[in-house]
Amino acid sequence: MLPLLAAANGALAASCKETAGAEQAKAYVEQCLEVSPATHPPCNALNPCELIQDEIRRGCAILVKSGDDVPPFCKSELPPGQKDEGQEEPE
Repeated sequence: MLPLLAAANGALAASCKETAGAEQAKAYVEQCLEVSPATHPPCNALNPCELIQDEIRRGCAILVKSGDDVPPFCKSELPPGQKDEGQEEPE
């Protein structure tokens, strides 16, 4: 059983903090917490960035679909006719 656990640990993705740096990971976590409707969202810098970004996209899509105001980093989820002119696209 121990070799199986070792193999599983090796397959884990690196944390967002490790791959994107502490500052960018913190920004992703803040965005994630702002839009995630989840009770226990994956908005943690120790999770892979991809997981956090997926939750941001999901939360933004829910806000857009519901017609609620969206934060600036969600503007890329809006249909073209609803995007504010002059707004910068998020990274």
